Amino acid sequence: MTTPKGKAAPSLDLETMRACADRFRATDTEVPPPDRLETLTLQLHGHLMLAVPEVETAALALPEESVARVCALFCVGEARLRLSVQPGRSLSAQVAHTQRLARSVRTLCDHYENEDHQCPNAPERAAYLRMLLHCPACRDCRTVDDDGEAVGSCVTGDRLYEEYRQTRRSPFLGSGL
Repeated sequence: MTTPKGKAAPSLDLETMRACADRFRATDTEVPPPDRLETLTLQLHGHLMLAVPEVETAALALPEESVARVCALFCVGEARLRLSVQPGRSLSAQVAHTQRLARSVRTLCDHYENEDHQCPNAPERAAYLRMLLHCPACRDCRTVDDDGEAVGSCVTGDRLYEEYRQTRRSPFLGSGL
């Protein structure tokens, strides 16, 4: 999100944060050695610890009805959830956890850099926004297991997700016709 005039320069090093997240993306086909995976996980964790309050503060400065605000705050909530989860003991659970952290780092960088970071368009955006407004506030939607996988069962969340999915599939609805 852009820095307002008269304010200090952005405090996040987006280039470094993205490079760290992309390092893991580059190893998607092969699992890094455990010590490298642990180091990368700790770096991504640290980047999120820095980014979460910055993105949240910038998002809260946006108008309340702004889609970008809601989306950014949802992503902040998701990043906080990922930070609170301890990865499982298996290597695959640790890799999945690190991948989630990397995705959150990239997403928060996008929100921080561009206050107009857009969610999907037209009906798709409306369905996405309804989902974003419901899921972070719903305890069932936010329930995860020890590996950070969603385990909650929410009929409303499932319905909203299915509506969103259907709008993405319809060529007429997605084109705004």
